[in-house]
Amino acid sequence: MKIEVKEVDSVKVIKLTGQVRISTQNEFKDLLDNVAKENEGKPIVISMDGVAYMNSAGLGIIIDTYKKFKEKKGRMILCNLTPDITKLFEVTRLDRFIEIYDTENEALASLN
Repeated sequence: MKIEVKEVDSVKVIKLTGQVRISTQNEFKDLLDNVAKENEGKPIVISMDGVAYMNSAGLGIIIDTYKKFKEKKGRMILCNLTPDITKLFEVTRLDRFIEIYDTENEALASLN
């Protein structure tokens, strides 16, 4: 799992690249736990166009991170999901409560 962090108008945008599977899910969890701790009470955008595969544990980690942001009055916004990951969020109905946008620009615009 690879991570790139940039800041756009004082909002952190985190770009993830790799696959979330049994061999990488602990790294993925640690990564998102750190993101949640470092950005308490703030909005963040997670760009997932580099994530080609995610297992059910990865979904659980996303849900857990989403809850941490919500508890601390922050926002976790996802964008740039691949078609397979989009389908995963639709089938599990997670797209009904986690904010998901097609592009990074749309995700950032939602914060204004």
